Amino acid sequence: MKPEMMYGSPWYEEYTRIAPHPEDFDKLFAKKTQMDKQIKDLPAEAIRSIKGPTLLIIGDSDLVRPEHAVEMFRLLGGGVFGDTPAGLPNSQLAILPGSSHVTLVDRADWLVSMIDAFLEAPIKSE
Repeated sequence: MKPEMMYGSPWYEEYTRIAPHPEDFDKLFAKKTQMDKQIKDLPAEAIRSIKGPTLLIIGDSDLVRPEHAVEMFRLLGGGVFGDTPAGLPNSQLAILPGSSHVTLVDRADWLVSMIDAFLEAPIKSE
């Protein structure tokens, strides 16, 4: 990505609105890019070892690709046929249509209903 790809985005608009030096957006972007290069992927074993119920939420036009979210969901025990005696897994995946990484926050009512239902669901013993 290049900083100019972010011009006009909500992040860029907010930065230029509140930063003491709005002209330094490109510098901030370069620092963020360098920081992102230091982030290590979690190995599949680490995700698979999570035993607590997990709710994954992304937008269908998110930075996180739906395929990646599905892969994580499967590592958490999801992606099984829930109508069998084993039932639904403890973990859940929500891909919100017409949503991006930024616009998910505009779906608060929708998110709250999903999060409440997830938190109130009984935990199935393994």
